[in-house]
Amino acid sequence: MKNGRNFATPCFKKLGCFIARADLCCNTEKRSNSPTWCFSLLLAQALSPLHTPCSRAEAAGNMAGDLTLLAAVSLLSAFQQCHFARLVGKSRMKHKVMPPAVTGAPEFDRTFRAQQNCVEFYPIFLTVLWTAGWFFNEELASFLGVLYVFARYKYFHGYVHSVKGRLTGFYLNLIILICLITLGAAGIVNSFLDEYLDFSIMKKLRKLL
Repeated sequence: MKNGRNFATPCFKKLGCFIARADLCCNTEKRSNSPTWCFSLLLAQALSPLHTPCSRAEAAGNMAGDLTLLAAVSLLSAFQQCHFARLVGKSRMKHKVMPPAVTGAPEFDRTFRAQQNCVEFYPIFLTVLWTAGWFFNEELASFLGVLYVFARYKYFHGYVHSVKGRLTGFYLNLIILICLITLGAAGIVNSFLDEYLDFSIMKKLRKLL
């Protein structure tokens, strides 16, 4: 687990950077006795699109390098959703089911329902993927994310062929989601304990192992 991954610490560091810059400018301009002017300057610094080397370095260090795998899995899953939607469109043309109708030949019904189920679970998947990857372990979460994409493939094409064909992929999807939810919850609890109580479960486990 990558300790210290939370949103509060970078935000407080950036806020401290803004305050330091505003204080320096106040002293430079000899207007430190004007709280209103200094507050206006601080607000302008915070909203400015031009970042200082301090904020740019923080953004590069805290975000880009740590999110590559999660972003790649998310993009892969988005492409898969587009592929499933395309297959539904092809099935509409094949069986002549024109919008807004959502029922027709049995094969189209199964294809449409498979795609809808994938869409219904997609926000849940993205939420738990990023939570587990950010607070617990990016590599493990990304690996489970790839497995989820594979399980969705099995589910979709199994459902297209028969109703019972969807079960293997569906149960595998549920298992993976439960794992991601568990990892995310464990990571959040550990981060909370480490941040506010100075007690890290993962550090204790590493010492025992």
